Amino acid sequence: MMRLRPYRLTALLVGGLAAAGCADVTASTRSVAYSSSAKENYDRGISELKSEGWLEAIKYFTYTKAKFGFSKWATLAELGIADAHFGHQQYQEAVDGYRAFIKGHPQHEQVQNGYAAFRIGEAFFKEIPTEWFLVPPAYEMDQGPIKDALRELTAFADEYSDSPYAPKARKMIGECTKRLADHELYVANFYLERGKPLATIGRLEGLVREYPGSNLEAEVLLLLGRTYLKMEKPGEAKFTFQRLVERHPDDFRAKKAQLYLDYIARRWGDVSPAVPPTPPPPTRSPAGPAHPEEGNG
Repeated sequence: MMRLRPYRLTALLVGGLAAAGCADVTASTRSVAYSSSAKENYDRGISELKSEGWLEAIKYFTYTKAKFGFSKWATLAELGIADAHFGHQQYQEAVDGYRAFIKGHPQHEQVQNGYAAFRIGEAFFKEIPTEWFLVPPAYEMDQGPIKDALRELTAFADEYSDSPYAPKARKMIGECTKRLADHELYVANFYLERGKPLATIGRLEGLVREYPGSNLEAEVLLLLGRTYLKMEKPGEAKFTFQRLVERHPDDFRAKKAQLYLDYIARRWGDVSPAVPPTPPPPTRSPAGPAHPEEGNG
């Protein structure tokens, strides 16, 4: 079972600064007053959820589950505990809770409508590091958390395509795809700047193939065509520039591609477009700007 990754540098830095400026909110909780009614205890937990009293909510839900185990409120309390952990940014505990709920209550409405499964994907998405001025740009950071979130959200979208939560999941999938594509483009430029055109091509072709919805295709195709020109491969360059012009005629890069096509015609004549061979899969992505893996070429 895939588990969330440990906190990364961004979270540690942010957490450290926050701790320096305010008291730890987990150090103490308000006292709670339990009721003799399962529903009333559950309702009090929901009230705490709405007011972001996460720890108090967990107390109410845990009590409801323990004291009224055979009531429908106990079942809902299980989900409430997971929701409270989610709100408290305890995402691993939330994921464990949602998975247990799905396993224990597969026919429950909040499983059938995709809510619990969506929250699992959302928890992984929340663990993606955000850009912050003290750390490298997101495209230079470890992409593992983004891949984890994309995997979980894609699994949800495939299984619950009609869920009311599917549109939000698809939006998150788009964000994950964009960030992974940004990283691949960063790595490709890194290799190109260091005179490794084969490694550049491998990354760019892989980007076009793996992330067709990234909205970076025009930029990628232009860079890819220029790389083929540097390698004196006019046929592959012509094919790539033509693909850019055909797929993105309204993009400003299409005009640049046409200029390159005119250049190819002047220098090499009526060269036939050559479909580039499928490059081998790239090796592990670099975790940061200082140590990208060495490419071929």
